[in-house]
Amino acid sequence: MSQSLAAELQSLIQGEVHSTKEALTEVSTDFGRLMEKRPKVLVKPQTSEEVASILEYAYEHDLPVSTRGEAHSQTGQSLVEDGIVLSSRGMNKILKIDEADMTADVQAGVVWGDLVKELDPLGLVPRVLTNNLGVTIGGTLSMAGLGVASFRYGAQGDNVLELEVVTATGEIVVCSPEENSELFDLARSGLGQFGVITRAKIPLRKRADENRTYILLYDDLRNVMTDAKRVMADGRFDFIESWCTPLPVGLKTDEGRRRVFGEWFFPLHVTKEFVDGKAPRDEEILEGLSPYRKCHAENRTALEFAFRLEPVFELWKRGPYWGATHPWMEVVLPWDMTFFYVDTVLKKLPPPMLGGGHILLWPCTGTTSNIPLFMRPKGEFLMGFGILPGVPKEYVEPVLEALDKASDAVNMANGKRYLSGYVNFTHEKWKQHFGEKWEAVSAGKKKYDPKGLLNPGFILYE
Repeated sequence: MSQSLAAELQSLIQGEVHSTKEALTEVSTDFGRLMEKRPKVLVKPQTSEEVASILEYAYEHDLPVSTRGEAHSQTGQSLVEDGIVLSSRGMNKILKIDEADMTADVQAGVVWGDLVKELDPLGLVPRVLTNNLGVTIGGTLSMAGLGVASFRYGAQGDNVLELEVVTATGEIVVCSPEENSELFDLARSGLGQFGVITRAKIPLRKRADENRTYILLYDDLRNVMTDAKRVMADGRFDFIESWCTPLPVGLKTDEGRRRVFGEWFFPLHVTKEFVDGKAPRDEEILEGLSPYRKCHAENRTALEFAFRLEPVFELWKRGPYWGATHPWMEVVLPWDMTFFYVDTVLKKLPPPMLGGGHILLWPCTGTTSNIPLFMRPKGEFLMGFGILPGVPKEYVEPVLEALDKASDAVNMANGKRYLSGYVNFTHEKWKQHFGEKWEAVSAGKKKYDPKGLLNPGFILYE
């Protein structure tokens, strides 16, 4: 069956079609490594027209289709059982860079890092970049796409001028805020449920030549929140990022069990762009901030800053972390509930549960995003918080139980989940997540994917 299906699909496109055991095994899991789904065939179309041909065929034959970029998902969002895996990596062309308009027109399978390298000699950069530049543009636009400049510019999905989307019935639709805006709003942060993004027009900005980063350490969550809010409000820095870092100090009895516990520290990295070698004066730019310790300051080129975490990823890949399960659980919290939620979770979190992972703390403004399906609390300031473990699969069940509790507690804190990671929602929890947008989600699914063939099994509509 797989071979005959592959032959039929190959007759429709110039791109690659694979049905070998090795090829299908490779796309049977994702970065989360929590589940496996085995498809019938893997296709790598090269154009929107080829995507349309594949989806028309799938619709006619009732074949489920999952869209897959770099498969950084963690709950099988890019997997499908007995269906077609549609990889965007065959659509990896940067179609046009317009220096006058400061835009880049790209296929959805381009990874952000390749676009950054192409733009760097021109002194241009996308407004928002994720920490990991090895993911596809279509993938992060389908999620939201958060980065260290989001407090200024919103998510990556806020910074797209036009999309080309192929619906489940094979219709190619160009959409924007002015044209076919309904599909434009469903495709951004739509988790690939309503169509396949095949092309995006991205606004760019002029970048400075260099960046100066200050690494500040805090021993109190309230203090790092105070300073993060201050620098977001006054705009003195261009990029902000933070973490929660444990220092294991011993064991204590908790809920009838002896557990390792730790004291938590909070690194805050704040970065300022500058030109002509005119770096900011440290005393002036850090005025009014009260870290526990000023650890380090360093100048880097814009390109070095964009790829600043590559050494970390290389270490992960050389060690056991990369091949472990990654049940990442990320949330967006109202500012006034952040201390209570984060402090409570950290007190209950044994540091060894992280494996080789870390805890993300992401200060942001609440007024820079307008993506309808990027569900988030209201407020002038928000806090992202992510538990990003990497543990061997045989030890993952207790971790999942703890993450489910932390996920459920988000609702009590009036927060929302960010959906790229480990998600274990019932139908009722999906309705609760989307709230007043649930009717639009359900109606959009029926309109653009009437048979429910795109990325099935993730969002539970019934």
